[in-house]
Amino acid sequence: MPWITFGIMALCLFAHLFLSMDVGAKEKQLGNSAEELVTYYFNHPYLELNPEIKKLMFSGGDEERLEAMLSAYRQMVPRPDRQIVSQEQEKLDQLGTALLSSLNDVPYRKWGYIPADRSLLALMTYMFVHGGWLHLLGNLLLLYITGPFIEDLWGRPIYAAFYLTMGTLSALMYASHFPNFSGPLIGASGAIAGVMGAFLINFYKTKINFFYWIGFFFRGTFEAPAFIMLPLWVLLEFFNARVIDSINAQGGGGGGVAHWAHVWGFVFGVLVALGMKHLKIEEKYINPKIEAKIHSGEGAVDIVITAMHKKNMGRIDEAYDILLEEARRNPMRKDVVDALWDVGLEMGNGEEAATFFVKLIENEVRHDQMDVALKRFMDLKSKFPQASINANYKFALLKYLTERRDMEEAKKLATELLEEVGSNSSFVMLQNFAELAKKLSPSLAKKTIELCLNHPEVPVDQKEMLKDDLKDLDGGTEAP
Repeated sequence: MPWITFGIMALCLFAHLFLSMDVGAKEKQLGNSAEELVTYYFNHPYLELNPEIKKLMFSGGDEERLEAMLSAYRQMVPRPDRQIVSQEQEKLDQLGTALLSSLNDVPYRKWGYIPADRSLLALMTYMFVHGGWLHLLGNLLLLYITGPFIEDLWGRPIYAAFYLTMGTLSALMYASHFPNFSGPLIGASGAIAGVMGAFLINFYKTKINFFYWIGFFFRGTFEAPAFIMLPLWVLLEFFNARVIDSINAQGGGGGGVAHWAHVWGFVFGVLVALGMKHLKIEEKYINPKIEAKIHSGEGAVDIVITAMHKKNMGRIDEAYDILLEEARRNPMRKDVVDALWDVGLEMGNGEEAATFFVKLIENEVRHDQMDVALKRFMDLKSKFPQASINANYKFALLKYLTERRDMEEAKKLATELLEEVGSNSSFVMLQNFAELAKKLSPSLAKKTIELCLNHPEVPVDQKEMLKDDLKDLDGGTEAP
């Protein structure tokens, strides 16, 4: 189990829930402090505003307009004597101190990494803080689909150190782009980008499923290998980073999405993974320790873990042979057959692996485990369409789809089944098939009834009823 990945996800979730309870009150307090200070300052325009406060509240091209406005106010508001001005200046300074205190109490600034401050503690804490549920869940999804593989490949200690290092380096490189930025950097995306970079080097052939939604009608899924999609992602991040650079031409910006942190995290992840491969660190130090743990205990070896570890080491032929041998000994062991199926497809041995996968599906149908059987059957048809299961088991799945009202999938399966049944099939099964087909479409019903009529074992009384059914479907035309 990828406990480090799950632990990071849990920490991010816990931190978000904990900080969310405090953010609203702190931001309200900050807003009140800012409103009080601005009101007091504009009522006393002859006072001197702390440069840090002025930069914080009136940066971004508003300085000249602010000074022009204050000059007009100064001419309208008479300046009192020195003693009163001193008292008012003291009050303004107190309001400024209160504002800064309120600002620093906001959780995002308290725990986020601020490039202008360079807090060492914040270099660790910032990567567990997120700005909203969408920000959090998006990051956790990317970590979930890449992190467990790197954790399994490198082991927990190295993976944990790698993750924290990637988060630290990406923050430092972001700060090098925006050294004077006084806003907080938050989120795990820099560290996760590093994991994605390592994933690209070690699992570049892996196919990733994507979901797309364009407008209301155009949606679906597609599959693409990591070596295409991950470089495209980092190129898009690089482009967005350069766009932000052009917007913040003065160099003091950096707000919004931290694209440079993503880019540098990914680059560092790639470099670390390449370095480990070049120095053979995995082969010399990591793999022997992991294999020793796998083989420890009472002499029992977890076949699937051993095989997956060999696959991750690039020894996919050995992984397949281990799984194939175990599948032959125990063809109903689901974890072995599932692993054999995945490795076999990756190697191009789908036909051999499919024979075990089909037996497993048929066994699940026999034991009325319809949910898992249907899921595996859909996987079989999508990845190896030439493979199929026995027609009787396929009819059982068709019946199950109809019962749960999944009519579109039921029609597809009925059309497929129609090509496989005939005079050699059981008349009872064909008759039941015809009853189901009536719920799906008239054309399917007609074809199944015709198969029943042509079956050599059709009873006479049933034949007349079938002819009546066919006549109804033909809209009154006499049946043959």
